[in-house]
Amino acid sequence: MFKLRKEVKLILVVFTIAFSIFLGVKRSNLDKLFVQTDAKIDMSAAKKIFENSFNKNKILFEYQVKDLKEIDSFLSKINKTENTNTLYSEIRGNYNLVVFEVPVDTTDLLLTKLRSISGITNENIQRSGINIENMDLKENLNNNQIAKRRIQNLISNSVSPDRIIRFRSQLDIIQTRIDSLSIQKEIQQHNSEFDIIMLSAIKSMNGTAALRRGMSIFLLTTIASLILIIIGLIICYYIFILMYKLMLAFGIKTSKGSRSSYNYYYNKKGYGRKTKRIYKDKDGNVIKKEDKE
Repeated sequence: MFKLRKEVKLILVVFTIAFSIFLGVKRSNLDKLFVQTDAKIDMSAAKKIFENSFNKNKILFEYQVKDLKEIDSFLSKINKTENTNTLYSEIRGNYNLVVFEVPVDTTDLLLTKLRSISGITNENIQRSGINIENMDLKENLNNNQIAKRRIQNLISNSVSPDRIIRFRSQLDIIQTRIDSLSIQKEIQQHNSEFDIIMLSAIKSMNGTAALRRGMSIFLLTTIASLILIIIGLIICYYIFILMYKLMLAFGIKTSKGSRSSYNYYYNKKGYGRKTKRIYKDKDGNVIKKEDKE
Protein backbone atom coordinates (compact mmCIF):
# COMPACT_ATOMS: atom_id res chain seq x y z
CA MET A 1 0.00 0.00 0.00
CA PHE A 2 1.10 3.54 -0.71
CA LYS A 3 2.55 5.13 2.47
CA LEU A 4 4.28 8.39 3.30
CA ARG A 5 7.44 8.65 5.32
CA LYS A 6 7.37 10.39 8.67
CA GLU A 7 9.64 13.15 7.34
CA VAL A 8 7.25 13.87 4.46
CA LYS A 9 4.25 13.91 6.79
CA LEU A 10 6.03 16.34 9.10
CA ILE A 11 6.91 18.63 6.19
CA LEU A 12 3.30 18.63 4.96
CA VAL A 13 1.95 19.43 8.43
CA VAL A 14 4.42 22.28 8.98
CA PHE A 15 3.80 23.68 5.49
CA THR A 16 0.01 23.55 5.91
CA ILE A 17 0.07 25.35 9.27
CA ALA A 18 2.67 27.93 8.19
CA PHE A 19 0.96 28.72 4.90
CA SER A 20 -2.45 29.07 6.58
CA ILE A 21 -1.01 31.46 9.17
CA PHE A 22 0.70 33.45 6.41
CA LEU A 23 -2.60 33.84 4.52
CA GLY A 24 -4.38 34.83 7.72
CA VAL A 25 -1.80 37.52 8.53
CA LYS A 26 -1.88 38.96 5.02
CA ARG A 27 -5.67 38.92 4.77
CA SER A 28 -6.18 40.58 8.16
CA ASN A 29 -3.30 43.08 7.75
CA LEU A 30 -2.00 42.23 11.21
CA ASP A 31 1.51 42.96 9.95
CA LYS A 32 0.42 46.58 9.29
CA LEU A 33 -1.88 46.99 12.26
CA PHE A 34 0.40 49.23 14.31
CA VAL A 35 1.61 51.18 11.29
CA GLN A 36 -1.77 52.34 9.97
CA THR A 37 -5.17 51.90 11.57
CA ASP A 38 -7.33 54.24 9.45
CA ALA A 39 -8.60 53.49 5.97
CA LYS A 40 -6.70 54.81 2.98
CA ILE A 41 -8.81 56.27 0.17
CA ASP A 42 -7.85 56.60 -3.46
CA MET A 43 -9.42 60.01 -4.21
CA SER A 44 -7.85 60.53 -7.64
CA ALA A 45 -11.02 59.85 -9.68
CA ALA A 46 -13.24 61.96 -7.42
CA LYS A 47 -10.72 64.82 -7.30
CA LYS A 48 -10.44 64.83 -11.08
CA ILE A 49 -14.19 65.33 -11.43
CA PHE A 50 -14.27 67.97 -8.69
CA GLU A 51 -11.25 69.99 -9.84
CA ASN A 52 -12.22 69.96 -13.54
CA SER A 53 -15.72 71.27 -12.86
CA PHE A 54 -16.72 74.91 -13.49
CA ASN A 55 -19.69 75.20 -11.17
CA LYS A 56 -20.59 78.45 -9.49
CA ASN A 57 -19.42 77.17 -6.09
CA LYS A 58 -17.06 74.25 -5.38
CA ILE A 59 -17.44 72.95 -1.83
CA LEU A 60 -15.17 70.42 -0.11
CA PHE A 61 -15.90 68.68 3.21
CA GLU A 62 -13.64 66.10 4.86
CA TYR A 63 -14.51 64.13 8.00
CA GLN A 64 -12.86 61.68 10.34
CA VAL A 65 -15.51 60.02 12.46
CA LYS A 66 -15.95 57.07 14.79
CA ASP A 67 -19.23 56.04 13.16
CA LEU A 68 -20.45 56.56 9.58
CA LYS A 69 -24.17 56.30 10.42
CA GLU A 70 -24.73 60.07 10.46
CA ILE A 71 -22.93 60.51 7.14
CA ASP A 72 -24.84 57.59 5.62
CA SER A 73 -28.15 59.09 6.74
CA PHE A 74 -27.23 62.46 5.22
CA LEU A 75 -26.21 60.90 1.88
CA SER A 76 -29.38 58.82 1.80
CA LYS A 77 -31.49 61.99 2.09
CA ILE A 78 -29.41 63.71 -0.58
CA ASN A 79 -30.03 60.88 -3.05
CA LYS A 80 -33.77 61.27 -2.55
CA THR A 81 -33.66 65.06 -3.06
CA GLU A 82 -35.02 66.30 -6.37
CA ASN A 83 -32.57 67.80 -8.93
CA THR A 84 -29.53 66.33 -7.16
CA ASN A 85 -26.94 64.84 -9.53
CA THR A 86 -24.49 62.25 -8.18
CA LEU A 87 -21.26 62.40 -10.22
CA TYR A 88 -19.18 59.93 -8.17
CA SER A 89 -20.03 57.60 -5.31
CA GLU A 90 -17.91 55.09 -3.38
CA ILE A 91 -19.54 53.76 -0.21
CA ARG A 92 -17.53 51.30 1.90
CA GLY A 93 -17.72 49.93 5.40
CA ASN A 94 -14.91 52.17 6.64
CA TYR A 95 -15.17 55.25 4.39
CA ASN A 96 -17.49 57.26 2.10
CA LEU A 97 -16.43 59.31 -0.92
CA VAL A 98 -19.10 61.20 -2.88
CA VAL A 99 -19.19 64.01 -5.45
CA PHE A 100 -22.61 65.48 -6.25
CA GLU A 101 -24.32 68.60 -7.61
CA VAL A 102 -27.15 70.48 -5.88
CA PRO A 103 -29.24 73.48 -6.96
CA VAL A 104 -27.80 76.81 -5.87
CA ASP A 105 -30.86 77.72 -3.84
CA THR A 106 -30.40 74.64 -1.58
CA THR A 107 -26.67 75.09 -0.94
CA ASP A 108 -26.97 77.20 2.23
CA LEU A 109 -29.28 74.67 3.88
CA LEU A 110 -26.92 71.81 2.99
CA LEU A 111 -23.92 73.72 4.35
CA THR A 112 -25.71 74.10 7.67
CA LYS A 113 -26.39 70.37 7.82
CA LEU A 114 -22.82 69.47 6.82
CA ARG A 115 -21.36 71.74 9.49
CA SER A 116 -23.59 70.18 12.13
CA ILE A 117 -22.02 66.74 11.56
CA SER A 118 -19.20 66.13 14.05
CA GLY A 119 -15.72 65.15 12.92
CA ILE A 120 -14.96 67.86 10.31
CA THR A 121 -11.24 68.00 9.51
CA ASN A 122 -11.39 70.27 6.45
CA GLU A 123 -13.90 72.69 4.91
CA ASN A 124 -13.13 74.61 1.73
CA ILE A 125 -15.46 76.71 -0.45
CA GLN A 126 -14.39 78.20 -3.78
CA ARG A 127 -16.81 80.84 -5.04
CA SER A 128 -16.66 81.97 -8.67
CA GLY A 129 -16.88 85.67 -9.55
CA ILE A 130 -18.49 87.31 -12.57
CA ASN A 131 -18.19 84.99 -15.53
CA ILE A 132 -16.80 87.12 -18.36
CA GLU A 133 -16.51 84.11 -20.64
CA ASN A 134 -20.28 83.62 -20.40
CA MET A 135 -20.87 87.14 -21.76
CA ASP A 136 -18.38 86.56 -24.60
CA LEU A 137 -20.04 83.25 -25.38
CA LYS A 138 -23.47 84.85 -25.79
CA GLU A 139 -22.06 87.58 -28.03
CA ASN A 140 -20.17 85.06 -30.16
CA LEU A 141 -23.28 82.89 -30.51
CA ASN A 142 -25.40 85.89 -31.58
CA ASN A 143 -22.80 86.95 -34.16
CA ASN A 144 -22.73 83.47 -35.70
CA GLN A 145 -26.53 83.31 -35.85
CA ILE A 146 -26.56 86.69 -37.67
CA ALA A 147 -23.92 85.39 -40.10
CA LYS A 148 -26.00 82.25 -40.68
CA ARG A 149 -29.09 84.29 -41.63
CA ARG A 150 -27.04 86.52 -43.94
CA ILE A 151 -25.57 83.52 -45.81
CA GLN A 152 -29.03 81.91 -46.08
CA ASN A 153 -30.28 85.12 -47.75
CA LEU A 154 -27.31 85.10 -50.14
CA ILE A 155 -28.08 81.50 -51.11
CA SER A 156 -31.74 82.38 -51.71
CA ASN A 157 -30.87 85.37 -53.94
CA SER A 158 -27.94 83.74 -55.78
CA VAL A 159 -28.35 82.21 -59.27
CA SER A 160 -24.74 81.04 -59.80
CA PRO A 161 -24.22 77.35 -58.93
CA ASP A 162 -20.60 77.97 -57.96
CA ARG A 163 -21.54 80.72 -55.53
CA ILE A 164 -24.32 78.61 -54.04
CA ILE A 165 -21.85 75.74 -53.40
CA ARG A 166 -19.39 78.15 -51.78
CA PHE A 167 -22.11 79.71 -49.60
CA ARG A 168 -23.37 76.29 -48.50
CA SER A 169 -19.83 75.32 -47.45
CA GLN A 170 -19.59 78.51 -45.35
CA LEU A 171 -23.02 77.80 -43.92
CA ASP A 172 -21.95 74.32 -42.76
CA ILE A 173 -18.92 75.77 -40.97
CA ILE A 174 -21.01 78.42 -39.20
CA GLN A 175 -23.65 75.86 -38.22
CA THR A 176 -20.94 73.69 -36.61
CA ARG A 177 -19.79 76.72 -34.60
CA ILE A 178 -23.34 77.49 -33.52
CA ASP A 179 -23.90 73.90 -32.35
CA SER A 180 -20.66 73.93 -30.35
CA LEU A 181 -21.43 77.32 -28.80
CA SER A 182 -24.97 76.20 -27.93
CA ILE A 183 -23.62 73.19 -26.05
CA GLN A 184 -21.14 75.41 -24.18
CA LYS A 185 -23.96 77.80 -23.32
CA GLU A 186 -26.05 74.96 -21.86
CA ILE A 187 -23.08 73.73 -19.82
CA GLN A 188 -22.36 77.21 -18.47
CA GLN A 189 -26.00 77.73 -17.63
CA HIS A 190 -26.04 74.40 -15.77
CA ASN A 191 -22.84 75.31 -13.89
CA SER A 192 -24.33 78.64 -12.85
CA GLU A 193 -27.46 76.95 -11.50
CA PHE A 194 -25.74 74.09 -9.62
CA ASP A 195 -23.01 73.91 -6.98
CA ILE A 196 -20.69 70.92 -6.71
CA ILE A 197 -19.87 69.27 -3.37
CA MET A 198 -17.17 66.71 -2.64
CA LEU A 199 -17.57 64.82 0.64
CA SER A 200 -15.14 62.30 2.12
CA ALA A 201 -15.58 60.59 5.49
CA ILE A 202 -13.13 58.11 7.02
CA LYS A 203 -14.02 55.86 9.92
CA SER A 204 -11.31 56.18 12.54
CA MET A 205 -10.30 53.04 14.43
CA ASN A 206 -8.54 52.86 17.77
CA GLY A 207 -5.92 50.20 18.41
CA THR A 208 -8.25 47.86 20.31
CA ALA A 209 -10.99 47.91 17.67
CA ALA A 210 -8.50 47.42 14.86
CA LEU A 211 -6.85 44.53 16.71
CA ARG A 212 -10.21 42.87 17.41
CA ARG A 213 -11.27 43.19 13.78
CA GLY A 214 -7.88 41.99 12.53
CA MET A 215 -7.86 38.96 14.84
CA SER A 216 -11.35 37.88 13.75
CA ILE A 217 -10.33 38.04 10.08
CA PHE A 218 -7.05 36.25 10.89
CA LEU A 219 -8.80 33.36 12.66
CA LEU A 220 -11.44 32.94 9.95
CA THR A 221 -8.88 33.04 7.14
CA THR A 222 -6.46 30.69 8.89
CA ILE A 223 -9.14 28.10 9.73
CA ALA A 224 -10.62 28.27 6.23
CA SER A 225 -7.15 27.88 4.68
CA LEU A 226 -6.36 24.89 6.90
CA ILE A 227 -9.60 23.15 5.94
CA LEU A 228 -9.13 23.80 2.22
CA ILE A 229 -5.48 22.68 2.20
CA ILE A 230 -6.30 19.51 4.19
CA ILE A 231 -9.12 18.69 1.76
CA GLY A 232 -6.73 19.26 -1.13
CA LEU A 233 -4.09 16.98 0.39
CA ILE A 234 -6.66 14.25 1.04
CA ILE A 235 -7.82 14.44 -2.57
CA CYS A 236 -4.22 14.24 -3.79
CA TYR A 237 -3.58 11.25 -1.51
CA TYR A 238 -6.52 9.30 -2.92
CA ILE A 239 -5.50 10.21 -6.45
CA PHE A 240 -2.06 8.70 -5.81
CA ILE A 241 -3.68 5.56 -4.35
CA LEU A 242 -5.91 5.27 -7.41
CA MET A 243 -2.91 5.63 -9.70
CA TYR A 244 -1.02 3.02 -7.68
CA LYS A 245 -3.89 0.52 -7.97
CA LEU A 246 -4.24 1.17 -11.68
CA MET A 247 -0.53 0.51 -12.17
CA LEU A 248 -0.89 -2.80 -10.33
CA ALA A 249 -3.97 -3.69 -12.38
CA PHE A 250 -2.02 -3.13 -15.60
CA GLY A 251 0.90 -5.19 -14.32
CA ILE A 252 3.25 -2.30 -13.66
CA LYS A 253 5.36 -3.01 -10.58
CA THR A 254 6.86 -0.22 -8.55
CA SER A 255 10.24 -0.32 -6.87
CA LYS A 256 9.97 -0.68 -3.10
CA GLY A 257 13.35 0.78 -2.36
CA SER A 258 16.62 1.90 -3.82
CA ARG A 259 18.89 -0.30 -1.66
CA SER A 260 20.69 -3.19 -3.36
CA SER A 261 21.77 -6.52 -1.82
CA TYR A 262 24.77 -6.59 -4.10
CA ASN A 263 28.30 -5.77 -2.93
CA TYR A 264 30.79 -4.90 -5.65
CA TYR A 265 34.58 -5.46 -5.28
CA TYR A 266 37.78 -5.45 -7.34
CA ASN A 267 40.58 -8.03 -7.43
CA LYS A 268 43.26 -9.21 -9.85
CA LYS A 269 40.66 -10.89 -12.05
CA GLY A 270 38.75 -7.63 -12.39
CA TYR A 271 35.47 -6.38 -11.03
CA GLY A 272 33.15 -8.80 -9.29
CA ARG A 273 29.92 -8.88 -7.37
CA LYS A 274 29.05 -10.40 -4.05
CA THR A 275 25.54 -11.56 -3.33
CA LYS A 276 24.34 -11.72 0.23
CA ARG A 277 21.42 -14.04 0.99
CA ILE A 278 19.58 -14.26 4.28
CA TYR A 279 17.22 -17.15 5.04
CA LYS A 280 14.50 -16.77 7.67
CA ASP A 281 11.93 -19.11 9.13
CA LYS A 282 8.20 -18.42 9.28
CA ASP A 283 8.63 -16.45 12.54
CA GLY A 284 11.16 -14.15 10.94
CA ASN A 285 14.23 -15.57 12.72
CA VAL A 286 17.48 -15.72 10.75
CA ILE A 287 18.40 -19.30 9.90
CA LYS A 288 21.30 -18.92 7.52
CA LYS A 289 23.43 -16.31 5.82
CA GLU A 290 25.35 -16.83 2.58
CA ASP A 291 27.81 -14.70 0.67
CA LYS A 292 28.37 -15.67 -2.96
CA GLU A 293 30.70 -14.17 -5.54
